[in-house]
Amino acid sequence: MQDNQHGFAPWADCKDSVNFLRNRSGHEELIAFWIDAIIRDATLKGGAGMVCGKLRTKKSGCGTIRKFATLAAMVSYFIEEYRPGELGELRSFQTDEKGLTKALLERAALARDSHGKRYAHQRRLTRDSLISAHEALRAKLGRLQKAGSFDEVWDLVRDATSEVAGIGELYHYDTALRIAAACRHAPEDVCLHAGTRIGAKRLGIRTDRERVLMSELPTELHRLQAHEVESFLCIFKNQLGAATQRRA
Repeated sequence: MQDNQHGFAPWADCKDSVNFLRNRSGHEELIAFWIDAIIRDATLKGGAGMVCGKLRTKKSGCGTIRKFATLAAMVSYFIEEYRPGELGELRSFQTDEKGLTKALLERAALARDSHGKRYAHQRRLTRDSLISAHEALRAKLGRLQKAGSFDEVWDLVRDATSEVAGIGELYHYDTALRIAAACRHAPEDVCLHAGTRIGAKRLGIRTDRERVLMSELPTELHRLQAHEVESFLCIFKNQLGAATQRRA
């Protein structure tokens, strides 16, 4: 098997290719690029989907396996790698000048992206649970359309779906965020749930509450919007404790 011009042999299997590249010496930046490209390609072919605005592998979940020296480095990486996907997701709910329509509400309630695929955060929810949630939210369409803030949308989503089996706080938040995007509202504070609480706790933030003010966050995170901080805390939750000891 002949190496190509960059010193890499052709490959057919993703796992073997990644191991092959990791065992090569030299060309570190180029090797890192191709490892990322291989993983992305395998993710697309394997249908692992989007999570927190970025393609994920089946094993990576909502976290990241990359290591960072400082909190500032994590924020810069988030802006470069995750922000485009996050913005794209929210903008896909802003396609109608009328704001929140029945069709957009259905998409949000059933956790479907613009291509009709299930969002990764809701991949484990049953079809029956999502259908029941949609029915409950459809009854609140008028009130959701008139909501004046993200918080109002969030409260309406929780009230409408709190009794639906299998529906929890992550669904409440994600669905409210998508519906609020259609209504041109965005959260002003950082909402806490599941993995986000872990990340906040590792930053030394009190987590026995629903939300955190942006002013309470380390200054490095002020480069992000509130909804981006929510994703950031979940994605980097396993590294935040160490990074805060090395803040730049």
